Amino acid sequence: FGAKYWGFITDFDFSIFNRWGERVFNTKSPTQCWDGNYKGNRQKSDVYVYIIRAKSFCEASIFRKGTVALIR
Repeated sequence: FGAKYWGFITDFDFSIFNRWGERVFNTKSPTQCWDGNYKGNRQKSDVYVYIIRAKSFCEASIFRKGTVALIR
């Protein structure tokens, strides 16, 4: 699971959290995706929260959040 291509962006921060608020994934690279693992362990099927923060030429501040269902 990852961020789709938004064009040229800076200050990119993409995080995924489990239901207890523990961050299970974080990257500063818009090309890096989460593979459903955390610390080398497959995560269970569940709903996870993602948060994306970034900047672009068109928007000084981009903030997106939502949920993603991990199905095994």
